[in-house]
Amino acid sequence: MSTLIGQLDVAGIDKAVLATIDCTTAHGAAVVPNEVLAKLVARSDRLVGLASVDPRNPSAPHQLEHAIENLGLKGLNLDPALQQFQVADEKTAFPVYEKANQLGISVTFQMGLNWAPLARLGDANPVSLERVATTFPDLRIVIAHCAWPYTMEALALAIKHPNIYLDTAILYSARPESSLAAVYANQYGLDVIEASLREKIVFASDYPRVDPKRVARAVRMLGLRPLTEKMIFGENAATLLNRKAAQ
Repeated sequence: MSTLIGQLDVAGIDKAVLATIDCTTAHGAAVVPNEVLAKLVARSDRLVGLASVDPRNPSAPHQLEHAIENLGLKGLNLDPALQQFQVADEKTAFPVYEKANQLGISVTFQMGLNWAPLARLGDANPVSLERVATTFPDLRIVIAHCAWPYTMEALALAIKHPNIYLDTAILYSARPESSLAAVYANQYGLDVIEASLREKIVFASDYPRVDPKRVARAVRMLGLRPLTEKMIFGENAATLLNRKAAQ
């Protein structure tokens, strides 16, 4: 805990979001149970927790409600490739989204390249999220990692749908500085970010894989306007974590 807080201080970051993944059906366990995550983030007012549930478990909506209402977690984190479910499956996944929508929380989808050997890349293409976004227009959706290598698909979704967001944890190379520049500056274009994505990108580092100060430096190296940086580093995330914003 002290190591993480120290790294946040060095990076100039006030708060961090910690998340877990429930892979019970696919792999037999959750990475960290929601109850344990809730106890962890309760140790510091600088930490916020995102719950996870297993969409293939019929009790997932009830578990999500418990995690939000009773444990105090602030959102939902899902990894379709690792959890091995299809995001547009009406029977399996939609009841979870409906509950998230009722609770007024955002849903983060880990999309694109997944390093886990058992993760299914075919379940990580963000295009299928369009049906989710249109079926639940008030549900705020975050496409983690800009879904690399499906970055242009993620861009199109974020521009088209007001309830779809992106993050800065684009880490397919050894250096976040080169990864962010390749996607945001070269593929998307800084003018597109300033014009269409200023309110749609949230800061993320994929800690502990990468030190958050390196990702923070990579964002600053893009040369975005100060207001845009301010929104990426905090204001957009505050909107996503504000349950009243969706109610």
